[in-house]
Amino acid sequence: MKYSKVALSFVAATVLGLTGCGDTDGDGLTDQQEKKLGTDPEVADTDGDGLLDGEEVELGIDPTVADTDGDGYLDGDEVAEGSDPADEDDGIFEGGWPFNAEATSDCDDRFGGTASVGDELPCYTMVDQFDEDYNIWNMKGSASYLVVDTGATWCGPCNSMAAWLDGANNGFVPDAFIPIREGVWDASVRWNTSLFQDGQGSPATFETVEDWYNNYPTENVPVLADEGSDLINWINAPGIPSLSLVDLETMEMVIVDDTTAVMNRVLSEVE
Repeated sequence: MKYSKVALSFVAATVLGLTGCGDTDGDGLTDQQEKKLGTDPEVADTDGDGLLDGEEVELGIDPTVADTDGDGYLDGDEVAEGSDPADEDDGIFEGGWPFNAEATSDCDDRFGGTASVGDELPCYTMVDQFDEDYNIWNMKGSASYLVVDTGATWCGPCNSMAAWLDGANNGFVPDAFIPIREGVWDASVRWNTSLFQDGQGSPATFETVEDWYNNYPTENVPVLADEGSDLINWINAPGIPSLSLVDLETMEMVIVDDTTAVMNRVLSEVE
C-alpha cells in the first residue's frame, strides 16, 4: 500500500515536470520559458504582432510588445517588409506613413472617368519626398478621414496652403481652422499633398516633391509626385489647390473638389 502511494506520487511529479517542458501553443517556447518571459503559454502570438513568441525571442525582440522599437509599425510587419523591429530609426517608410498590407493586397489602382461622391479612391502608388513608393491605401483605417490635396509647385495658393499647414499664420486659411492642422500633426487627421507639375509646368518628379518638402517639412504629410497627372485628372479640378475628402474606413470619396466643404467637415470632426 505504501509502495503504491509512493509510486503514484512519483508519476504525478514526473507528469508535472514534463508539462512544464512542453510547448502547449506550439510557438517554439516551452511553457516554463513562457512563464518566465510573461508570455501566454496558450497563445502562440501573445502580443498579436504577427510573429510567434519563439520567433521574437530568436530575433531578440520583445514577445509581449507588438511594436518593440515604438516606431509605429508592428514587429511582424517590419520583419515581412525587411526593416528592423528593434531599431526605431529603421521603419517601413522613412516618413513614418501608415502601413496596411491587407488593404493594399487587393485594391483597384485604375483611374476611370472622373471622381464622384461615393466612388472608391483608386489605390494609387506614387513616389514620396523620400524617394519611396507609397500606396495611399496604406492609410486605410489609420484615422477617420484623409484630405487629398492636389496642386503644383508653380501655384502660389498651393504654396500658401502648404505654408499654413506647416504652421505659418499667413492669413490664407482663417485661424478657426487651426485645429485641422493640429490634427494632421498628431495624425488624428490624415493629409497628403499630390503635385502634378513643377515650377516650370513640367510633370512632377521625385525632385519636385523633395524640394517641396524641404520648403514645407510638415510632419505626417506624404508629398507625392503625380507624374502622369492621373490623380488631378480624376479629381477634375478646375482650380488648385483642390481639396477632396476620403472616408478611411471605406476608402470612398466623401467630398470631391470642394476645399471649403472639406475644411468645414474636418473641423467639425476635430473640435
